[in-house]
Amino acid sequence: MENVLKNLEVNLPEGEFEKKLKSGKVLNIKMGFDPTSPDLHLGHAVPLRKVKELQDLGHKVIIIIGDFTAKIGDPTGKDKTRPELSAEEIEKNSKTYINQLGKVLDISKIEVRKNSEWLNQMKINDFISLLSKYTVQQIMDRNDFKERFEKGNSISMHEIIYPLIQGYDSVSIKADVEIGGQDQLFNLLVGRYLQEKYEQDPQVVICTPLLRGLDGVNKMSKSLKNYIGLTDDPVDMYGKTMSIPDSLIEEYLDLATSFSEEEKDVLKKQFENKEKNPMDIKKKIAFNIVSSYHSKELAEDAQNDFENKFQKRKLEDIHYIDINIEDFDQEATLLEILHKLLNKSKSEVRKLFEGGAISIDGEKIFDINLKIVKIKKDSVVKAGKLNYFKFK
Repeated sequence: MENVLKNLEVNLPEGEFEKKLKSGKVLNIKMGFDPTSPDLHLGHAVPLRKVKELQDLGHKVIIIIGDFTAKIGDPTGKDKTRPELSAEEIEKNSKTYINQLGKVLDISKIEVRKNSEWLNQMKINDFISLLSKYTVQQIMDRNDFKERFEKGNSISMHEIIYPLIQGYDSVSIKADVEIGGQDQLFNLLVGRYLQEKYEQDPQVVICTPLLRGLDGVNKMSKSLKNYIGLTDDPVDMYGKTMSIPDSLIEEYLDLATSFSEEEKDVLKKQFENKEKNPMDIKKKIAFNIVSSYHSKELAEDAQNDFENKFQKRKLEDIHYIDINIEDFDQEATLLEILHKLLNKSKSEVRKLFEGGAISIDGEKIFDINLKIVKIKKDSVVKAGKLNYFKFK
């Protein structure tokens, strides 16, 4: 049970989760997904791994596929109304989720429900009754709604009722515990609040930390293209993991790997004390992740592919150009230099950065403002698929 209580960003109300776990009751563990895109990624896997820990303790896992709520789109973190998805897109995305969930959960022991089951059947009187249980003031407590309102950005009525509709899922399945990412806290608390209004035992709210994406700044997201998908090809999954900034090593050890706590502590110590090259630690992380979502054999193949491409490439295979930093403005950026070297426009080079096509010694670089004075001597800069430059 101790592992279940680790890596929790939110555990509300305090002490209630532990009490429920010790009660001996088989708990209804809820986690929901709106099928707004076809793929799940490592960010989704953080709360899923927590769900798996509870599944292994014998609790009942209920996965809600939000085919109804996906028509609205979760407004969390959005500064404008999301485009509406077609029924065909939602159905197509929903079908991909079950197989992907099987990469983390034992899908033979989960209950999958679509919230259209109860929301499509809701009568207008019941719907009005649901709306009456929450106030506009409570909804406007949401930071994203408050910011949009203050900026004069539009907020559609269907966005305002989204938390209530999603929260009603907890009422429908009588959830004991709901798990989600930290950004879902408001929605999860609404579910708990509604259960009280419907005279149910309110659910415990568990939020896991948000895993940052390949850019090292923002949460992992499909829309930001900084994600590692659960269905990514093993070679791509390994390569993307190797591209994370060194600053994310401890975060990925804690949230994205299946190492034991003792193994994590050893690797963290090696990183903090500079006992090992960060690349060596990232290779262990990448190997572990690919093994978890594919197989050990495919992880070995992916590692060999990475080493052959980036660590064992023969010098004569690389086109070098010697660059004397003193010949350039000390404030010059890598983008500005590549703009000249590649004879491309700055907007074209910027797209290479955004697409993860710029790397230094095998590590992807997304920072278009990186100063060339920060590039180490003899580093190999790769731009696109065929251009290699050595900075001296």
